[in-house]
Amino acid sequence: MKGQYFSFDAIIASVIFVLALVALLSYWHSVKSFLDYQSDPLSRDAIKISNLLFAPPSSYPSDCSSLERLGFGISWDDRRLNYSTIMCASSIDDQEKLRGMLGTQFNVSIKISDAVDDNEGTILLTPIVIGGSEDEKEEANNVVNMRRLATVVGPDGSTRLAKVDLSVYK
Repeated sequence: MKGQYFSFDAIIASVIFVLALVALLSYWHSVKSFLDYQSDPLSRDAIKISNLLFAPPSSYPSDCSSLERLGFGISWDDRRLNYSTIMCASSIDDQEKLRGMLGTQFNVSIKISDAVDDNEGTILLTPIVIGGSEDEKEEANNVVNMRRLATVVGPDGSTRLAKVDLSVYK
């Protein structure tokens, strides 16, 4: 028709172009933010520490003071957490010692608690906090939080699903 400026094909082509452009920009933004997250030293240390926690300690200590490298895993093949080692590490209150055991320059706070309640609503694994307090984390200007699920093996051989909340901050 006379006076028709845009054809139906041109309108559909422009809509497809705009949708493709939005998809490309959102993909680029997600890749860029992921790479920024990976290059942050605090995030890299958080990933490294979370992996170290599921490795076995340097040696299973006869007493808690001889623990040199922190790890809660039973063995390299069995990544379940050892309750005795967790209880041993719960006595660590010196942030310098904890940083040395984990090989990091940042402050670390680890909280291990029940992932689920049993039918009666009782908690079998009381929350265990290793390292920094909540006040220290609130005052920090840069904090990376991670949560991993784990199976904790008790002294009697029973297992319990637990949450391992790791905070790395400076």
